[in-house]
Amino acid sequence: MNIEGLKVFKEVASRGSISKVAESSHFSQPAISQQIKRLEESIGYELFSRSNKGVQLTEAGNIVHKYAKSIVRSYENMLEDLSMVEDNFHIIRLNCTPIISTYALPCTVYSINSSSKSISAAPLKLEHYTNHSDEVETNVINDTFDLGIIISKPKSSSLSYDLLATDQLVPVAANKYKADGEMSVEDIINEELILPSNNFRIRQQIKGWFSDHGLNLDQIAATSGMDEIESIKSTVVKGFGISFLPYLTVKKELYTRQLKKLDIKDFDIKYDIYLIYKESRMSDINYRDFVKMFRKSARKTFC
Repeated sequence: MNIEGLKVFKEVASRGSISKVAESSHFSQPAISQQIKRLEESIGYELFSRSNKGVQLTEAGNIVHKYAKSIVRSYENMLEDLSMVEDNFHIIRLNCTPIISTYALPCTVYSINSSSKSISAAPLKLEHYTNHSDEVETNVINDTFDLGIIISKPKSSSLSYDLLATDQLVPVAANKYKADGEMSVEDIINEELILPSNNFRIRQQIKGWFSDHGLNLDQIAATSGMDEIESIKSTVVKGFGISFLPYLTVKKELYTRQLKKLDIKDFDIKYDIYLIYKESRMSDINYRDFVKMFRKSARKTFC
C-alpha cells in the first residue's frame, strides 16, 4: 500500500467516477485503474463495483474510505509540520461542522490570523476544515486535527469540551409565503418540508420536536433531506417549501426579506455549539494557551 494509491482511491470514491478524476488530475484513466487494482491486491478486497454509471464503493470500500481520509490527512499534516521545522511556523488545525465553518467562524479565523504575532513567539496560522459533528469527534480523537467545533455535547467521553455559543432554530419560508397568524404542527406537516440531512445533528432536534407532538418525522412523506444549507435556503427562497434552520445561517436572508420567520405554536428549539479537544494535550503549554485564546476569541467574534 502507498499513500499515492490511497489519495487516488479517496478521490475516485468521493467523485464516483474514474474519468472525472482523470480529467482533473495528471493521471490517465488506465493509470488510475492500475493504482486502484494494486491497492485492492494489497488489501485483499474489491473496493469498487463498476457499472456504466461509474463506480460505487463496496462494503469493504466504505471501510477503507473511512480510514483513507484520515490517513491522507495525517500524511499531509506531517509534511506541513516538517516544513515548519525550517520555517519556524506553527499551524493549528481546526475541524468543524458546516454550520460553524461557513457562517460563524470566518471572523474568528481572520481575527486570530491577524493577531498571531501576539499569541506565539513564532508565526501562527489557524487552518479550518469542514466535516459533520460525528466525524469531527473522530478526527480530534485520532489527532488528525488539533481542535473541533461541533453541535451539541460530544458523544465520546474521551473528549473535553467548552460551550462557545447557543443559537436557535428558526422556522422559515419565502417572503411571499402566505401564513395567517400562528401555525400548528398539523399545519406544518401539510407543507413541503425541506430539511437538513441526518448528517446534521440539528435534524435530530427537529425530529424530537415532531415526536413531542406525536409525529414521526421520518414517516412524513413530504420531508426531504439536503446536505448543504445553501441548497436548502435556495430552495425555500424560491417558494418550494419551508424549513427549520439555524439563525446563524439565515439572518442575512431575514434582514433582506428573502425569507421570513413563521409563527409556529410551541416551537422553541435552541442548540449549543461546543469546542472539543483532548485533555491529554493540555499538558503542552503552547496548546493550552491557544485553546484558552481561541475560546475567548470565538465567543467574541463569531459572525
